Amino acid sequence: MVVLTYHSHNISGDQYASNDHRALASDLETLTRCGARVVPLESIAEAVRSGRAAEDCAPLVGLTFDDGPVFDFADFVHPRFGTQRGFLNILRDFQRANPGAQPQLHATSFVIASPDARAAMERAQDCGYTYLENWLGDQWWSEAAGSGLLAIGNHSWDHVHHAVESLAIGAQARDNFELVDNYRDADSEIRRAAEFINARVGGRCRMFAFPFGHTNAYLVGDYLPNRASEHRMAAAFGVGGRAVAANDSVWNIPRLVCGHDWKSPRELEALLAR
Repeated sequence: MVVLTYHSHNISGDQYASNDHRALASDLETLTRCGARVVPLESIAEAVRSGRAAEDCAPLVGLTFDDGPVFDFADFVHPRFGTQRGFLNILRDFQRANPGAQPQLHATSFVIASPDARAAMERAQDCGYTYLENWLGDQWWSEAAGSGLLAIGNHSWDHVHHAVESLAIGAQARDNFELVDNYRDADSEIRRAAEFINARVGGRCRMFAFPFGHTNAYLVGDYLPNRASEHRMAAAFGVGGRAVAANDSVWNIPRLVCGHDWKSPRELEALLAR
C-alpha cells in the first residue's frame, strides 16, 4: 500500500522528471500495468485504522496533490512550456481512454485555508506564478469536491510559509510545522483550517496533510487522536518516502513524493515491486 504525492506547480520542463503533470499522466498507466489499484484516500486511512494495511495482494495506491493550486483542477498555459493539463482533467482523460481500468480512481487535493496566506504566496517570486491571478484561489474547491474524482483535504491554515506576513502560531519562525506543538497553535492551524474548508465544500474535508511533511509527538500522539471530535479529521499524512506499514499510525501515514522519491516510470515500478 502506497500513497503518492504530486505538486501541480512543479513545472520546470516538459519531461517526466521536470513536470508533475507529465508524471501523473504516465504514472496512471504504469500503476494500471503493474496491477495496482487506485483507491480513495479514505480507503487507505480505513485500512491503516483497522490494521489491514498489509493484507491486500494487489498494491493499493492513494493519490494526493499538495498546496492547492488551481492547476490541480483546471488547465492553464505556462509561459515557457505551454498548455498544461490540470490534474483533475488528467484523471478524466485516463478514465475515457481506459474504461473500467481503475473503477475507484480518485485523488485528494490538500489545500491551504487562509485567504491571506494564499494571497501572499501568489505574490511571492519564489512560488513561481506571479504572472497569474488567483492561482491559489478557492473558487474551484466545491466543484472539485462534487466531481467524484477529487476530494479537498486540509493542508493547514497558513502552511507556516515564509511568504506569510503573520502566522497563526505563536512562534514566528517560518517553514517548520514541527513548531506547532501546543493546543492553541494546533487548533489555529488544523481545526480552524478544517472549519474554513468544510464551509466551502459542504463538510466533506476529512483528511489532513502535514505541511512539508513535518510532524511532532504532540500532533501525532496527542492533539490529532485526542481532539478528533473538535478538528473532525479522520487521518493525517506525512512523508517518509516509503510504503505504508502495518504498524503505522493513522495520524501519520507515510507518502512518497514525485520528483524526490521517484523520478521515472522505472523507479515507480521498482517502488511498487518492493
